[in-house]
Amino acid sequence: RRINIMRTRTILAAAAIGVAALIPTTASAATLRVVSNAQNVFGGTASDVASARSYVDSKGKRHALKANSAMGQIVATSLPYTAVYDATYNAAYLTRIVGTKAPATGYWALFVNGTMSMTGATDATLKASDEVVWILDSDYSSKNGPHAYNLDAKNNGNGTVTFSATRMGRAKAIVAGGAPLEVNGVKVGNLNANGTLTISLASPWTAQIPTKKRIAASEKLAG
Repeated sequence: RRINIMRTRTILAAAAIGVAALIPTTASAATLRVVSNAQNVFGGTASDVASARSYVDSKGKRHALKANSAMGQIVATSLPYTAVYDATYNAAYLTRIVGTKAPATGYWALFVNGTMSMTGATDATLKASDEVVWILDSDYSSKNGPHAYNLDAKNNGNGTVTFSATRMGRAKAIVAGGAPLEVNGVKVGNLNANGTLTISLASPWTAQIPTKKRIAASEKLAG
């Protein structure tokens, strides 16, 4: 689990009052990020997002959702999405988030607390403190698919901050040992084998693991 962190946390629900009236939300307090093509499409800094209680499928039909579902989280952000309904399983899967559609060779992968979800978005239920990340995998046959970094920071109270990071993109997250860390746009060092780095740091600051090639995106923190 994540250590005590400093991060900007914003609670999001349905954007418009009229929409909220049709789609009541429940406050799961789970954070949400959406990553595509080395960019944070949504939630560069993970934000708490409520969960809507219904969604509209690709044919325009509305379906009810259980409380605190991963699908409901996407709906509650008011991000454009396409959800294809499967009557056999009475469930749906996301084929597009914002303007990015998963190609025939890939899919939008759902990760909860760094682990790939074995449950579809309509059935996956979230609890308080869960960290949710969607990653677009354009080629599910590739062994070196896209990944994203989860970055945490702990204020030690003595003028130092300890950063830690995990890398997700396969079945389970792994520590991001050796990953470079940038603070205020300048590299300050590499995480050790345990995926941590402690440095002296004064506020204000912003930190991230820099994008590497085309398949990595990092959570961004400010303190």
